[in-house]
Amino acid sequence: MARLVYYVTSGLVIVFLSRELMPSDYGKLFFAISVLTVCRLFSSLGIAKSAAKHVSYYLDADGQQVRHVLTQSVRYNAVSISVVAGTVLFGAGTIASALGEPTIAPLLAVGSLYVVFATLYNYTRVVLQGFQDITASATVYASEGVGRIAGVFILVTLGYELLGALVGYIVGFVLAAVIGVWLLAQRIPSRNETDPIENGLVRRMLRYSLPLTVTRGAWVLDREVDIILVGLFLNPAVVGYYVVSKQIMTFATGPAQSIGFSIGPQFNEAAVAENEAYARKTYERVLVYLLLFYLPAVVGLFLLAAPVVTTVFGEQYRDVVPILQTFCAAIVLVAVTKSTEDILDYLGRADSRAVFKILTSAGNVALTVVFIQSLGAIGAAVATVLMQAVYAALCLGVVNTELGLRAGFLLRQSVQVVGISTMLAMVVLVIRGYASSPVAIAGVIVTGTMVWTVLAVFGGSFLWTRCTT
Repeated sequence: MARLVYYVTSGLVIVFLSRELMPSDYGKLFFAISVLTVCRLFSSLGIAKSAAKHVSYYLDADGQQVRHVLTQSVRYNAVSISVVAGTVLFGAGTIASALGEPTIAPLLAVGSLYVVFATLYNYTRVVLQGFQDITASATVYASEGVGRIAGVFILVTLGYELLGALVGYIVGFVLAAVIGVWLLAQRIPSRNETDPIENGLVRRMLRYSLPLTVTRGAWVLDREVDIILVGLFLNPAVVGYYVVSKQIMTFATGPAQSIGFSIGPQFNEAAVAENEAYARKTYERVLVYLLLFYLPAVVGLFLLAAPVVTTVFGEQYRDVVPILQTFCAAIVLVAVTKSTEDILDYLGRADSRAVFKILTSAGNVALTVVFIQSLGAIGAAVATVLMQAVYAALCLGVVNTELGLRAGFLLRQSVQVVGISTMLAMVVLVIRGYASSPVAIAGVIVTGTMVWTVLAVFGGSFLWTRCTT
């Protein structure tokens, strides 16, 4: 439920801002946010996840060190936040000039508060997971989305435009951080329940945070640096087009991440060792049905990209269309990897996944720099698609090593899914000419959905039977 609230509010914010801001202003806003997100990497440093891991460990013991874990992690996080936020505040002009966009300097200066409260929000949400209180963590997660949409809507409507939009994001993090701190404070053991601090506890926490920082760095590199590169080599309006396209891709792949999060625990090493055949069939079924959902949907999005974009975001965002169509290939690949990453962690192959992520993220940056020179923002999207294909292949290779997937079986099922997608595409091609208004577009989408449902029921029933044999 919390994830649904977060994604719905995030989607509404994207649509609202795209309607209120010109593409150049939209690009400047998210160019600045991408820079601030990279800064957050250095203000977090993996401290939150390290603290969560140690909280979970000591709770399973006697809990006598939990207070020390929290106080020490907060102390070090306070130092990192102060250093990074101070650097952003006083170096905003220098950073903006170095990136070739001096006009975002005021946004970066105000964004120092973004760094502070976004880091605090992340700390409380992650550490609450360490307490195994998923409900509390989810509350913090959802409250950020609710606070963001309220802050953005009010401030932009009042006429504060770019600055108001950024402050609206900060309002979301402030609300979530306050709620998170309050929930976390209720779980801090008293001094009477705490033993003297163990020798080496702080050293172990800091050491454990290092690989987490590297892994998170790869994630940030993959998600934000391409936006910064587009802003560095091109203009703010193009950044706006690129960001809208990428946000649609991120929004579309949300359900796949939820699937991976839900089924991941079924693939712990003990369960797989006990019944490998069941684990293999479960993953194959998930993969086939993921393709059955995403591939036809992506085909529909590709064909209807122009009327959907201009209707939802406005005619001024028409240049989003070719970039979004390029990203369509990445949507399927990202869906596969997002549903697989948690499974790899439970299979005990998190280290392999981290290496793959670091290598492909670095490759994405290199290819973006090369392709952007000749293809513009579409080149950045092509780089993402190529590296996502490599990452997906590597992840599937590891799953195959662990579970022994049936390659021939999956190929036959994939061919059938492609057949369903082709038939749907033919229907959409015939009726998309009628997609000239919001009501007409909705009618085309409903018609396509009905056709997909019929095809999925007949084809899906066969696939289900095949997957369970």
